[in-house]
Amino acid sequence: MIKILILLCISFLFSIESMAASLVLSKEEKAFIQMTPAVKVAMMPDFTPFSYYTGDQIVGFEHELLSIISQKTGLTFEKKIDKWTNIYTSFKNKEVDVISSISYKKFREPFTTFTSAYYNIPIMIFVKDNFGEYKGLKSLSGKKVGVLKDVFYIKELEKLSTMNIVLYDSYDKLTKDLVFGKIDALIQNLTNINHLIKKNLYTNITLASELVLPNTTKEDLRFGVQPDNPILGAILQKALNAISKKEMDALSDKWIGSIKEYPGGHIDLNKDELAYINTNRIRYCINPSGLPFEGLSSTGEHIGMSSDYYNLFEQMLSAKFELVKTKNWHQSIDYIKQQKCDMLALGMETPERKAYLNFTSHYLEVPLVVATRVNVPFINHILDLEGEKIGIIKGDAFVKILRQKYPSLTIIEVDDIYNGLDKVKNGQLFAFIDTLASIGYEFQSKYFGELKIAGKISENLKLSIAVRNDDATLLTILQKSVNNITNERHRKIFTKWIPIKYEQGLNYQTLWEVAVGVIVFIVLMAYWNRKVIKANTLLIKAQKEIEEKNKELKRLALTDNLTKLFNRRKLEELIQDEINKHDNTEHHFCLSMLDIDHFKEVNDTYGHQKGDKVLIEIANILQNNLKDTGFVGRYGGEEFIVLYPESSINDVVTTIESLRLAISKHDFNGIPPKTASFGLTCSIKGDTIETLIKRADNALYEAKNSGRNKVIIK
Repeated sequence: MIKILILLCISFLFSIESMAASLVLSKEEKAFIQMTPAVKVAMMPDFTPFSYYTGDQIVGFEHELLSIISQKTGLTFEKKIDKWTNIYTSFKNKEVDVISSISYKKFREPFTTFTSAYYNIPIMIFVKDNFGEYKGLKSLSGKKVGVLKDVFYIKELEKLSTMNIVLYDSYDKLTKDLVFGKIDALIQNLTNINHLIKKNLYTNITLASELVLPNTTKEDLRFGVQPDNPILGAILQKALNAISKKEMDALSDKWIGSIKEYPGGHIDLNKDELAYINTNRIRYCINPSGLPFEGLSSTGEHIGMSSDYYNLFEQMLSAKFELVKTKNWHQSIDYIKQQKCDMLALGMETPERKAYLNFTSHYLEVPLVVATRVNVPFINHILDLEGEKIGIIKGDAFVKILRQKYPSLTIIEVDDIYNGLDKVKNGQLFAFIDTLASIGYEFQSKYFGELKIAGKISENLKLSIAVRNDDATLLTILQKSVNNITNERHRKIFTKWIPIKYEQGLNYQTLWEVAVGVIVFIVLMAYWNRKVIKANTLLIKAQKEIEEKNKELKRLALTDNLTKLFNRRKLEELIQDEINKHDNTEHHFCLSMLDIDHFKEVNDTYGHQKGDKVLIEIANILQNNLKDTGFVGRYGGEEFIVLYPESSINDVVTTIESLRLAISKHDFNGIPPKTASFGLTCSIKGDTIETLIKRADNALYEAKNSGRNKVIIK
């Protein structure tokens, strides 16, 4: 019996790699295949490497993919080969059943049923080598930019209204016009233009950047099916699902292998930059205990994400990089100050660091999270940590940022992530703050069942390359490198380390040990299962009750008991958040303070219960009229504050007037009409909570003294 179980375990382990959904067709689907002599598929002649001509033979990734689908389903395909604009029109006119290489867009849904994507390609911006420095899409303002007619992202480009879009019918003509200067730039997928550059030996085209638009990141290649043929759509989707990862990888390796070798494009260096690369060995420092971003292995080798980036830089630049080893991150910072190393691959820009470092644009952004012991409730906001000891790595950019933004927090600096997490585990710290990637990496091998990620905070770690500020040439070279790293390359490096992938080679001795261990574990689990289930049920119930009570306590702590609006504490927290955003960006916001006119007369004449009812009704008026445009709270007594994020006086003055009118016209049921006076102000640089509220209060005071029931702006 044990031998049989072991063999089953081995069989299961061997089969995991090649698993795919089995192809099960319905009676209707089988009948469709038998009754359909050929499915008409529209494909392109010049979409290398997916569909293109070699001599007089049409070949490519998509043709072999259709052959696999044909083998799995029995479908026969009749191909119509023509340029994109023609096959797109044919498909819209229902002259063909299927179109290949179509990308999903909502506006195509009325005439297209989409399969899942079978490949994603980066969309790139290419320019001539004399274009000058490319600084994002703003560099294309007023320029002639060539794109393929009916391409799926054309509407997003047109919405920008900044460039002169020139439409083309073919990739070849599009590329030639850029070579001969008839257009200033072109936008198209990487594989196709890269092929044409190599095929025609074009030497004056440069890869500027990857195209990133609000609703477009990659060209997702799918089959499009006529909506009135749902059975065909279902068969194609089932066939794609039935293709194993191994089959799809083999297909990609055969037709798109060149993309995997693509290091990021040609880096156009001038004579001085080439001389620098040829004569200098670039010294760099890392965080030796900062995995998965970077660290040292047990043998002292540089590993982690930054190691892969340095390897990529070496490929792109033909440069030599030399690691200068340090004991910890704090020492790495000291070394670059002392010019013992020239750069850091992963550093966050701060005002203090800019005194001795220059930074490229940031190319990695990861969230910060809070690690605690498992019995700590979920943390909704960083201010939930007030009164507790919080660990952050010494020298980390966020030490000063968090101390300035949240002076009420007790921040304790620790040597490294291990020191921080160990102190949380031992109760010396309540929490430890670091990136989701770093903490998640350590949780895979340590602290399981002892620590947890209890919440996310609003700050993100934005990582750039940091260079000594006396070395402008190296900064320029590395910025060019960052500009030429495709998102696909970033994704591969990121997913390699988060989560960690282990070697897939099989150790048979280990395999037998694992198989026997699995069997023993199953037996033990069966024995304890009933007791554990009962205990877990009680534990989950108790935990839910605790979480609900904690939520209620938090709500009460931030809510005015009478009106159910935010209370003064929460209002000041929200105002401080807006001030912080204003200090770091050009973010502006407005604040209005209002007071109910002659409210004391209500209490004196009708009693405090009626007065409370008036306060509740006015709170409802404010909340209902504001909806999602701002925050409102009771500041105290009959005073309320309305906060408008990301706004100017012109944006909100109409809304404030409508609030004033709504209050003055409201029927308070037996109480004479009431009015309110408003003071309105907008944030300015250097504001504090006190200065903002003081300005609004002065405006409110002026409104009351000049006749009440009006809005005064300060």
